[in-house]
Amino acid sequence: MKHALPFTVRVYECGPDGKILISALINYMQEIAASHTVALHITIPELLTRGYTWMLSRYHMVIDRYPAYMDPVLMASWIARHEGFFSIRDFQLTDAQGNSLARITSSWVLYDLKEKKIAQVDKVLPLDTVLNERAVEDPFPTLPLPESTEHERQFHVRLHDLDINRHVNNRITVEWALEAVPQELVKTHALSELEITFKGQAFYGDMIASRSQFADSGEQLRGLHHIINMRDGQSIARARTQWRNVMKSPAYSEISI
Repeated sequence: MKHALPFTVRVYECGPDGKILISALINYMQEIAASHTVALHITIPELLTRGYTWMLSRYHMVIDRYPAYMDPVLMASWIARHEGFFSIRDFQLTDAQGNSLARITSSWVLYDLKEKKIAQVDKVLPLDTVLNERAVEDPFPTLPLPESTEHERQFHVRLHDLDINRHVNNRITVEWALEAVPQELVKTHALSELEITFKGQAFYGDMIASRSQFADSGEQLRGLHHIINMRDGQSIARARTQWRNVMKSPAYSEISI
């Protein structure tokens, strides 16, 4: 079954252009996913009593149109399938007329805290609420790394970056990736697609490096991103982005981040 929640885009969820920020959209995703797990009795607190927790592995987001301040929107989410060690949860954001604003597919793993390994989801959580429907068709191939570093930003992990699992929330990791996008690109392009794979964890006090490289493919700019924990050199995340030139495309003339 699909689980849906209405939202109204708040002023503090918008950028300078009055359109929703990617970070706010990710918050909507987290809110409805958490709400759905309550209905299914598979929340993180409930799973912790059984020695498990959810961990996000990857997602792929396609932005059709950015809603603006005070726009009413509806976020729907559902479990698309269970595939061995992965649970596929998808999302769709629509406007008041039912038109698609954003489509997202995500991959989650169930982590066995006692054994310190990934558990097979369908054996631990046999659910009868799985739908055979994908918001974005994606087999989740390995994302490439940048061949060189064109842009880099560094950050310290703050206390307020941590989530219920006591490590950096995935929204913060996306914000780190987008901070390594040059301002001149953001002024002329809008993020139209984001793929990210979460490889490792970061904790309070760690120093993080966000590195990026961009290539022009005509109407689209493509970015490769790598987030690294400088404490131990371990990879935290890889990402791939696509950016539509809003100066050339009337359909995207009002889209920004």
